[in-house]
Amino acid sequence: MLEEMFNPNSIAVVGASNNREKIGNILVRNIKTSYRGKLYPINLKEPEIEGLKAYSSLKEIGSKVDLVIISVPREAVVDVMMEAGEAGTRAAVIITSGFREVDEKGKELELKIMEVAKKYSIRFLGPNTMGFITPSFNATFAYEDVKQGNIAIVAQSGGMGAYMLDWAEKTKTGLSYFVSLGNQTDLNEIDIFHFLADDLNTKAIFSYIEGVADGERFLAEVPDITAKKPVVFIKGGTGKYGAMAVQTHTGSIAGSIELFRAAVKTVGGILVDNLDDFLNLVAIIQSDEKFLSDILVVTNSGGHGVLTTDEIERQSLSLINLTDSMKTELRKILPDQSTPKNPLDLSGDASGERFMMAMDLIKGLECTKIVLVQELATVSCVEVAKVLAKFKGRKIVGVMMGKDSESALRILSSAGIPGYNFPEDAVKAIKHIVNVRPPVKKIRISEPVKGSLDFIKGKSTLSDEFSFKLMSLYGIRVPEWDIVSTLDEAKSFCNKIGYPVVMKVSSDQPIHKTEIGGVIMNIDESNLESSFKTLISKMGKVMIQKQLNGVEVFLGGLNDASFGPSILTGPGGIYVEVLKSISYGLVPISENEALEMMTESKVLSLLQARKRNYDVDATIRAITGMSRMIEDLGIKEMDINPLIVTQDDAYAVDIRIVL
Repeated sequence: MLEEMFNPNSIAVVGASNNREKIGNILVRNIKTSYRGKLYPINLKEPEIEGLKAYSSLKEIGSKVDLVIISVPREAVVDVMMEAGEAGTRAAVIITSGFREVDEKGKELELKIMEVAKKYSIRFLGPNTMGFITPSFNATFAYEDVKQGNIAIVAQSGGMGAYMLDWAEKTKTGLSYFVSLGNQTDLNEIDIFHFLADDLNTKAIFSYIEGVADGERFLAEVPDITAKKPVVFIKGGTGKYGAMAVQTHTGSIAGSIELFRAAVKTVGGILVDNLDDFLNLVAIIQSDEKFLSDILVVTNSGGHGVLTTDEIERQSLSLINLTDSMKTELRKILPDQSTPKNPLDLSGDASGERFMMAMDLIKGLECTKIVLVQELATVSCVEVAKVLAKFKGRKIVGVMMGKDSESALRILSSAGIPGYNFPEDAVKAIKHIVNVRPPVKKIRISEPVKGSLDFIKGKSTLSDEFSFKLMSLYGIRVPEWDIVSTLDEAKSFCNKIGYPVVMKVSSDQPIHKTEIGGVIMNIDESNLESSFKTLISKMGKVMIQKQLNGVEVFLGGLNDASFGPSILTGPGGIYVEVLKSISYGLVPISENEALEMMTESKVLSLLQARKRNYDVDATIRAITGMSRMIEDLGIKEMDINPLIVTQDDAYAVDIRIVL
C-alpha cells in the first residue's frame, strides 16, 4: 500500500481550487510541476483547474486512482474516504485539520475515518498533515524547491516540517523524502521508517517527533530499521508546557523525554536536544567515514584549538597522544615556536602548504581528525578545504572560520567531507555518531519467582513487611529488620542484632518517612526508649533495622504508558531530587546495561571515588533484580531509596511499591 502512496500511477486532489491562496490549489500546482503520472483535480463546480480538466467526484473519473489527497472541510472527509474506497483507492493523504487535536467532535470524526479506512483497506497519512515529497513529486502545500538527495525527513509537526524544508533549500541539502505525519491515525512513524529503510534513495532518516504512537512496536521494530541506516530523532514536548502544547497540537501524548531517550538508545537511534545538533548531523552522516571517539585537533589558531579541546572534554570524547616518532616528524615542518602536541598548532603563519605537509604526516593515524582553519593573511579557508579534499577517507572533519567559509564548506561537501562553521558543532556531531549503541530488542517474558504472586494478590500497595520479603525473593539484600509494636519487642530485637540501629515508622501504605519525621538514626541503649515512644505515637508500628554505613543509591521503577516497565538509578537519599542525575533503562536490564546506567548517572563514580571500592557487582545485581521484579509482577511504581552499598554488598533499606 505504501508503494501506491509514494509511487502512484495516478493522483486525485479532492478539494482542488482555482483560488491560488487555497491549499487545494497549491497542492495541484506543486504536483503538476513535478509529477509525470495522471493528475485529477476534483471540484464540484469548476470545469478546469490550473489547465487540467476538473472532475466533480472521484466516481466521474471512471477508473481507479492510486492516491487520493483530501483537502476539504472536516465534515466532508468521511464521505470522500467512502467514495475513494468504493472506487478502489487504497492510499490516501488527509490534509484537512480540525480533528482530535481540536475537540471531541473532531475526535469522533477521526474515529469514523478510521472505520471507513479499515472497511476498504485504505492506508492513509494524517489527518492534519502537510503531505509528502518523493523523488518524483511534491504533494505538499509548501513552496520550497528542494533538491534531490539521500536524507529523508519525517516530521510529526507540519510547521517543523516546513522549517526543515526551508532549511534544506537554503543549505542545498538534498532530500530523498519528506513526510509530514500529522495525527498518525493510521500510518505512524514506524510504518514510514520501514518504507524508508528499504528505499535505495535514502541514506539516513531524520525525524521530528512529539509522541510515540506505539511504544511496544517502537522497541520491537525500530532496531531492524537502525540496523539498515541511521535514524536521528529530535523530540518536542519535553517540558511541562511543551507537553501541554503537544496535546493541543496533534492530540498526542508527549511522554517522558528521559524514557524516550532510553528507548532511542536501546533501539540504536540517535537523539539530539536541539535543532542545531539535529541539522548538524546531516553533514557527518552523509559522509561514508567511520569516525572514532579518539580525536586529533589540527589548527592554525591556538585559541581555537583550546576551545575545541574543551568541547571534546565536555562531550566525554578523548584526545590522542602523539608518539615520539610522530613528534619528531612534525618538528621538521613546524616553526620553532610550535610544539608538536594535541591540539597541533601549525602557527598563525601556516600556509596551505604547511597544512598539506601536516596532513600527509598524520593521515594514517587511527583517529578522527578535526582540522580547524582561521582565515588569516597567510591562508584562506578555501585553500585548506582544497587540501583536505585530497584526504577523503582519512576520518577528517573540517571547521572553516573566515569570510570564505561558505565556499570552503561547499568544497568539503563535494568531496564527501563533513564541514562546520564552529568547532563545538563538529565535536557534538562526532559525539552523537560515535555514541550510537548497537540496536537491542527487548524480549519481555514474565516468570514470577515462586511465592511472589502471593504477596501482591488483591493489593494496590505493599506494606513494609511484604516489600522487604519480596526483595529477598528476588535476590536483593535487606538489612536485618523487624516490625514491632511494644517497647519490650524493640529492646529484644535490638539486643539480638546489636547497636547502632535505625528506627522508622512502619506503614501499610507507601509514604516518605523522612518528611513526617519518621526516621531516627544512631540509636543505642541510651536513646532507644525515647526514640521508640516518638515513633510509635505517629503510626502504631515501628520498623527496626541494623544501621549500615555506605554509599546511598536510588533505584526506581515504573510502568510507562508508552514503553512499559522501566528502571531508574542515581545518587540516593535526599540527593535524588537535588542532583537529578538519573539514568533510565528499559526492562529487561542486562548487567552491561546496569553498569552503563550507573556510569551515566555518576553512581559508579560515587562507588569508586578515592579508591573506596564499594560493591559495584552487588549494585548491578540489585538493578537487574528490580528489573525482573517489575516485569514479572506488573508493578506500577516502586523505589528503593536508599539502597546502601557497602564494600561487601548492597542493601535495600527503604522501599515503596505501588501495584
